[in-house]
Amino acid sequence: MFKWLKKKKEAWDAKRKLARQIDPRQFKRMAGEIRDLALLAAQLSPDGKDIRQLIRNVITEMDRLSELADKPEFRRLSTGKRLLLRQGLLESREQLLESIESAPAPTHTMQ
Repeated sequence: MFKWLKKKKEAWDAKRKLARQIDPRQFKRMAGEIRDLALLAAQLSPDGKDIRQLIRNVITEMDRLSELADKPEFRRLSTGKRLLLRQGLLESREQLLESIESAPAPTHTMQ
């Protein structure tokens, strides 16, 4: 009896966790965070034209994703597609964090 209840609770918890991960509000929050990181990377990056264009593209795409997350069509996307999108956003976030960490220091003076 207790094993059955434990399995049911674990299944319910897993279902709730998945629902939280693919919630449109979560995507909107992640898009805003990535957009902010891209703006920070633009301030810290060297003046390379290619890098600036990539950062502008990221900012534009995150704005579009925020708008799309508000629309009912987003809720109609399959769970698999939303999970793939989430994975892509997490990877983009990690790449932006790495680029920010590897940016050259703005001054040569130790602080």
